[in-house]
Amino acid sequence: MDRNRGATIVAIATVAVLAALTVIAVVIGLSRRSNDGGASGPPSLGGREAFAFDAAYVDADPKVLVVQYGDSGSCPSEAVRHDVVEAPDLVVVTLNRTPMPTDRACTDDYQIKLVRIALTVPLGSREVTDGSRTVPVPVTTNSPPFG
Repeated sequence: MDRNRGATIVAIATVAVLAALTVIAVVIGLSRRSNDGGASGPPSLGGREAFAFDAAYVDADPKVLVVQYGDSGSCPSEAVRHDVVEAPDLVVVTLNRTPMPTDRACTDDYQIKLVRIALTVPLGSREVTDGSRTVPVPVTTNSPPFG
């Protein structure tokens, strides 16, 4: 009887995990939005390229997330935009830009750039993920640099 109970628990847990993943996939599909409020496809559409950000900060407004990326002084990113996917336990931010020219020499000096992102609900304890690398980014409660 204990063996059947254990198998039942495993089956229920598996169904629960699959249901949660399905809900997250639906939420991501339905709530994907760009910073101009319109629907958005993958960040690479339209000749744009996704790129990483280094840090995330909690803003004084709980419905605003600030992300930081590094840029070159000689070849700054152009037309930076962001895509946001919000789920109950997760916020995925993907920064995208006009592709960098491949025939241009750029310095690798680091200039801090900040992007303020409006959320539909307060960030709270949700994890922030960099969508370009699909990795979690620690959220700092300190003020952003120069912010």
